[in-house]
Amino acid sequence: MRTFTLKSATLVLAMTAAMQSWAVDTSLNGLFNLEQDCNVNDNSVKTVQQMFGCGAVHGVVKSAYYSLNNGYFVNNLNQDTVAIGGYIKYETAPFYGVQAAIGYDLQRRLDEKNKNDEVSELKEDRDGLAEAYITWKNDLARVTIGNQRLNLPFMGDYADRRILMALYQAADIQVGNNTDFLRLTKVNKFKSYGDDAFTKTTRQNANIKTDGVWSIGAGKSFELANDKKLKMQLWYQDYEDYTGLIYTQADLAFPKLNYAPEFSLQYISGKDQGKALAGEVNSQILGVQAAFKVMPTASLKVAYNYIKPDHDSYLNGALLTPYATKTSSGEFFAQPFFTSTQDLGAGNAFMLSLEGKLTDQVIAGTRYSFMDLKESADVASRNQSEYMIFGIYNFTGALKGLSVSNFFGIQTSPRYEKDFLQNRFALSYKF
Repeated sequence: MRTFTLKSATLVLAMTAAMQSWAVDTSLNGLFNLEQDCNVNDNSVKTVQQMFGCGAVHGVVKSAYYSLNNGYFVNNLNQDTVAIGGYIKYETAPFYGVQAAIGYDLQRRLDEKNKNDEVSELKEDRDGLAEAYITWKNDLARVTIGNQRLNLPFMGDYADRRILMALYQAADIQVGNNTDFLRLTKVNKFKSYGDDAFTKTTRQNANIKTDGVWSIGAGKSFELANDKKLKMQLWYQDYEDYTGLIYTQADLAFPKLNYAPEFSLQYISGKDQGKALAGEVNSQILGVQAAFKVMPTASLKVAYNYIKPDHDSYLNGALLTPYATKTSSGEFFAQPFFTSTQDLGAGNAFMLSLEGKLTDQVIAGTRYSFMDLKESADVASRNQSEYMIFGIYNFTGALKGLSVSNFFGIQTSPRYEKDFLQNRFALSYKF
């Protein structure tokens, strides 16, 4: 690791030490001695003054160092960049279920190299308005309007390990809990993890405007005989002028059996709509997965996806996911870490992984994926293998909130002369 990564680590550790005085109480009441009574029994204050005075400041300081060799199989595309940043957010205390929040995020590059040799998402200095929303919730429902994170299929917060957040300007309504729910979402604008402003574009094309997406989903869980548990979910997402996407999944768990096996099925489809800005889309995808607890806190997963080829449609039948393009595989069972399944074409995708908590502070794992995919009927299969290992260490005591992580992987493919190597090292302090 280069010397500027030590500079990065020193900065994060210095900020960690400086913020330790905030660790006990980050409310405005505690920071500025406002003498508000914030000790309430029903988790809701009784006055507007308490709503603001008992609100708290939260955030994260991050530093990331990405290094690529023959990046994405481009010969001699060697890039490395170190950057620091994060976000800070003030959120009010709940007042009859109502809360408001406003935040700011920032990213600054630490090394001074030729920008052509730097990782695109980290090389630019960025800052701007981040989360800014008002929400109402009770035990049965939640409504959030404004700039927010979303944990929706193929629109989730997949950029969490990057410095800037992926955010949506949206209205989001959910009735129920995480397993039994009905959810309706309308997205108007989007801010990628590499940008500092909200726009009516997507990661599919940063120069073309769209009216966003409608998403509706429902989930239901069932307790079956002999302690079996079944979870089901169904989603429809309408990406304006791109595609209509259907995603459904069922998970059947046997918690009382040896190794607590869980078996999952998924079906995903996509069809172009409106102006079809990415061209014809015709995707049909099936997936199966089996997971086993080989240790109390570690799971072994075996996964397979079949993506039906269609030579007349987008990437030979691949799924179009406008907000997750070149970001994450999303809900695909079989996926590599450094590239996205749906960006690679159609065919067969496999994955084998072992990951979990080694101790209360250490999370580690390894993953192998094989992408027998082709983006066109006229090319050979990628036959891409990825070998990836990772580790995360969460500090305790005086450094509670600080974590360090490293993800390292190698991708190989007979279509390319050289292997693609990538390493992602990050320091993060949450307060």
